[in-house]
Amino acid sequence: MASRGKPSDARGPAGTITRRGGKDGPQVVATTGKRWSDEAERIFLDALASSCNVRLSADAAGFSTVAIYRRRRDDPGFAQRWQAALEQGYARIEMALVAATGNALEGFAPDADAPILVTNARDAIAVLQLHRASVKGEGRFPGRPARPRSLEELSAGILAKFEAIEAMHGKR
Repeated sequence: MASRGKPSDARGPAGTITRRGGKDGPQVVATTGKRWSDEAERIFLDALASSCNVRLSADAAGFSTVAIYRRRRDDPGFAQRWQAALEQGYARIEMALVAATGNALEGFAPDADAPILVTNARDAIAVLQLHRASVKGEGRFPGRPARPRSLEELSAGILAKFEAIEAMHGKR
């Protein structure tokens, strides 16, 4: 069974990263590719902006999706840059899909030298659906819990369930 993390020999690019802490303030640390760097972030965000595919972007940067999602969770600045790249990629895929549809309707063939963002219209639509909540603010974010309900909402829900149970037992 294949592992969903990165292979043991996978490495990101060598580079530098600025650390926030330290007794003397921020520090610039050189990396050999096993640690996150500014170059790895640039590669990841560029790939994300062109594809909206986190797994492919993580592979391009040389890190696992687990490490990438953890970094987004722990680093608000990276989360903002991620969101900006995702919005850019979403817009590019939307425009490419509209252009491809328009060309198909008008009988024009797309430019053969144009980079392929997604392989077909079905994949493009799937990518747009996956990221619609994040980019457009529509619907619920996948994998995120529902908003916490107030005590009044919880009480009303519980009382409604009790009334339904009583109504069921009263009919027997």
